[in-house]
Amino acid sequence: MKLRTLLLLSYAIGVVIVTVVLGFSAYKMIFNTNLVIFTILITLGASTLAFVINYLLMRPAFRSIDRLSKESREIARGEFSGQVEVTGSIETKMLAEDFNEMTTKLDQMFRQIKQGEESRNELIANLSHDIKTPIASIRSFSEAILDGMITTDVERQQYLRTIQRETMRLTDLVDELMDVAAIDKKEPKLEYDWIWIDQLLVNVLEGFDVQLKREHRDVHVDIASDCQTIFADQRFLMRILYNLLENALKFSDAGTGIAITVVFEKGQVAFRVKDFGMGISKAEQERIFDRLYRVEKSRNLAHGGSGLGLHIARNLAQLHGGDLRVESEIGKGSVFILTLPTKGEEK
Repeated sequence: MKLRTLLLLSYAIGVVIVTVVLGFSAYKMIFNTNLVIFTILITLGASTLAFVINYLLMRPAFRSIDRLSKESREIARGEFSGQVEVTGSIETKMLAEDFNEMTTKLDQMFRQIKQGEESRNELIANLSHDIKTPIASIRSFSEAILDGMITTDVERQQYLRTIQRETMRLTDLVDELMDVAAIDKKEPKLEYDWIWIDQLLVNVLEGFDVQLKREHRDVHVDIASDCQTIFADQRFLMRILYNLLENALKFSDAGTGIAITVVFEKGQVAFRVKDFGMGISKAEQERIFDRLYRVEKSRNLAHGGSGLGLHIARNLAQLHGGDLRVESEIGKGSVFILTLPTKGEEK
């Protein structure tokens, strides 16, 4: 039975009881039958008028409750776009407002869950392809060596170097996945320490020594005199700079230089990594920090990647209380600017 029917029925029963009791009492106290009937009719008339007024006053509340019931069924079917009109008494309005707020939050929550699932599926699909390629290379080259197809030491060394390179690609992919998982779970614990910036850059550049020599590249480093040290997590800061330098090398031609400058500006240390490559359009300059986004949509070895490097770098920068942004112009290269507080707050 609906609440409206129940309330009206209970009110009608009350009117009947009051009328019967009043009529019986009047009959016992007053012997004039006409007066008794008149009293009963007045009571019935007043009760009916009160009944109508009560129904009219309660009608907005009944409508709101009906709408709440209808929207609740829509939510049960997975539809969160509906909103209940706020009418009726203060309590009903508060209930409708709370319901609308709950619906909005549920809609946002389920959208986030859906986007998260789509992102995970896309991540799995992309990485499945990225992992499959080096595994196939490692398998084919190792089988060629084991089957005795390689007859000279020069060829054998070349095949082994290829296997080593593809193994490092797999290692980098696994490291990126672990970093993304830790960032999503808010687990990275920063271990702050004073770091000499010049030694930090030397350590990062050592990881690219072979590539820099092979591609005949020069790296120009300029550290301002007032930027000798920084208080940060060395492991994560190296990861950010490594990603930025890897990105600069990937999207610029062999033989072109890379410029790294460190300056003190607006109370923060700013690392600028500049390349002289293809540049990034205005429309893509913010999107490149999104997870899985790639400026180069193909998966060629020159420009391909997991689409996680810059996403990880910005998140790690923000964990330090800083930020990562880009300034770029098509055909003139890009400058990635990492800003960090000179002295972080240990967490």
